[in-house]
This record gives sequence, structure tokens and C-alpha cells, in this order.
Amino acid sequence: MSIELSDIRYRYGEAPALNGIDLSIESGELLALLGPSGCGKTTLLRVTAGLEFPDSGTVRFEGRDVTSISARNRHVGFVFQHYALFNHLSVFENVAFGLRVRGWRLRPRRAELKRRVHDLLELVQLGELAQRYPAQLSGGQRQRVALARALAVEPEILLLDEPFGALDARVRGDLRRWLRGLHDRIHVTSVFVTHDQEEAFELADRIAVMNKGRIEQLADPQTLYTQPASPFVCRFLGEVNELPTALHARWTGVDAADVTAFVRPHDLDLDADETAIAPARISAIRDLGPLIRVEAEHPLLSAPIVAVYERSRFPIGRLAAGATVTPVPRRWLLFRGEQRIDAT
Repeated sequence: MSIELSDIRYRYGEAPALNGIDLSIESGELLALLGPSGCGKTTLLRVTAGLEFPDSGTVRFEGRDVTSISARNRHVGFVFQHYALFNHLSVFENVAFGLRVRGWRLRPRRAELKRRVHDLLELVQLGELAQRYPAQLSGGQRQRVALARALAVEPEILLLDEPFGALDARVRGDLRRWLRGLHDRIHVTSVFVTHDQEEAFELADRIAVMNKGRIEQLADPQTLYTQPASPFVCRFLGEVNELPTALHARWTGVDAADVTAFVRPHDLDLDADETAIAPARISAIRDLGPLIRVEAEHPLLSAPIVAVYERSRFPIGRLAAGATVTPVPRRWLLFRGEQRIDAT
């Protein structure tokens, strides 16, 4: 089922949370809302679910206006960050809960309910734990129970609010891969909120990067990383060096004073150069296993210049702490203020 949000605006008192959001989500797509805390991504998810109603704008599911329809009648499954399981109910009963509270005309018969719940528990790989209670499960297992409960009512849309935020790093990674595989099998239109770039890149078909209640850019992960539309997107999607004209003009061919070059650490080399007029000086070299991270201080910059080398291409013997170096970008993005420009 497709989702279309048109000019969505929402305020908390006098504080604007959503400032004219336009967003179209294709049927069967897995889309991430990515951004820093307070950017409006959870509010947008709740407006989509019908848990909040916008001050203005329209929410449409498959072309049907659902703006004033409650969450109960939108046929949406919602998975919360902290599971929201019923601790006094077994895994089976937690998953069955949404089916049992339906009106009698919609409630499945006992045998059908049992079959459906067991099928869902097998789908989320918890079939053998049906009679356990939430306190007897790991964090990752509890999150899968929450997902099965959301799917039990056969939602047309699945919404997830930072679903892995309460889990440790290893479990998050395993559960992300599992969820992507599950989505590829069931193809329900899904939207999830995250502030974790790696999570969004690994899971989503497309990512909407949000900032201050607006969508800064909507694109697939590769486009976002290689062709960010604004300095905010560039900075948010991983570490980046910001080089003023004095440090990039020789390489980019653009010498306008108001142009900044954004260079990813893996796209930057540091060349040993004792004759440089305005040299940088290496302050730290850190061995990260497969990667070597080099930091250099430069008088024109408040933050260190960072270059990251694959171990096989690190110039052993040429770079050492205290050495004088010149930054040499191999790839860059140029911005004049908030506008991206092309090198000439």
C-alpha cells in the first residue's frame, strides 16, 4: 500500500515539529526516516500512524484520505522502541492480543487464531518459545515478539520507531539483517525511524534525511552518500573534512573564497612535504585493524584533518607523528553556502 504525505505541518505548542513535509512512499518499500534527535522523524511516523493528527496537510493511503481517521481504523502495525509487551502474558498471548480484542465479527475462530499466531512465531523464529514470558527472553527475542504482534492483525503498513535502539550493538546488527530478510519475504510497506546511519543504509530502499522538521534529501543510500544535497546531509552521513579554498583550490581548480570542499577521510591522502607553505602536522596515527586513521592539525582549521587508509595502501615510513604533510583530496564535493556546485 502506498503512502502520500502532503504539506504536513505540526506544532507542539509554539514549537514547530513538522514544517511542510511532502513524502511519497511506494507500495512494498522499506523507507527510513533518518536524522538527529528533535528533527521531527518520530512525530512524522506518529502522524502517519494516526497517533497524532497534523495541524494541516493530508495523509493518503493508496490514494484514500485517512488524515482524520484514528490509528485503530488505519490498519497500521506499530512497533515501539521499548517493545511494550504485556509481562503477565505469554509470548503466544502477546502475539494473539490484537486478534482477541477485535469485534466478534472480525475476530478469528479459536483454531484459526491459534494457527495464525503459531505461523507468525515460526516466521520470526520463536516457535519454540510460545509459552515463555517476556522476562524470560533476550532483548532481540522480545523485539521479534513485538514485531509478530504488529503483524498479527495483518497490517497494510508497518511502522517502527527506533526498533533496535534498546539493543546492544551485536544484537542490533543481527536483527537488522533478519528484518531485511523478513521484509523481502512479506513485502509490507514499511517505514522506520532511526538516528543511526549504518542502520538506515543496511535496511532501507530509500532514506529521508530530516532536519528541523523538514526533509533535506530523499534518495537511495548510495546517492545520499556520494551526492548529498546540502552540507547538513554531508556532515550527518559520516565523518567529513571541510577544507577552505586555501587548502583545496590547487586540486579542485576553484579558488572562490566562499567555496568549501567536503572530503571524506577515505578520499584524502596526506603527502609528506617539508616545503609546504602552510603545512599540516600529524598529531596521531591510530591502528584500527583493517584501517589506519591519521589525524593532522592545520593552522587554518579548528578540527583536525582526518585521512583513513586501508592497511595495504598505508605509506609505511613516510607518515609518522610530527611529520609535515599536505592534504591531497582524490574526490570532493564543493559547496557555496548551502548550495552544492560542480568543480570547473
